[in-house]
Amino acid sequence: MKYLIESRKIEVDEFQQMRKTTGWVMLEDSVVERGLERDLHSVCVSDNGKLIGVGRVIGDGAMYFYIQDIIVIPEYQKKGIGRLIMENIEDYIQKKAFNNSFIGLMAANGVKGFYTRYGFIERPDNRPGMSKLIKK
Repeated sequence: MKYLIESRKIEVDEFQQMRKTTGWVMLEDSVVERGLERDLHSVCVSDNGKLIGVGRVIGDGAMYFYIQDIIVIPEYQKKGIGRLIMENIEDYIQKKAFNNSFIGLMAANGVKGFYTRYGFIERPDNRPGMSKLIKK
């Protein structure tokens, strides 16, 4: 199969639809808009005009890069779409990152193997990662 892979901004409605197809928590459009306009890089994969996968890179563009929101709609999962997204993102990071730039991501349960093939490693137990969500 041939897919269209574009390095371009993701539209709010596209991003919301992608989140919905995978059961991710929905966010207000205004919040999504603010977040997407600050992407360092984003990639979209389409099949005959239908958006089937997205990925984003956020961060400061020098010291820190975070891979965020790798989403593939369910009917296209396990078909190499995630690989296409990550290859695009890896190419971007190789061009933009500096010596010792930190590249991070938070992965869903069960997908560690997918990211290890790109050189990502789990944080050691003595250096735990942490996160929190703001509820208003």
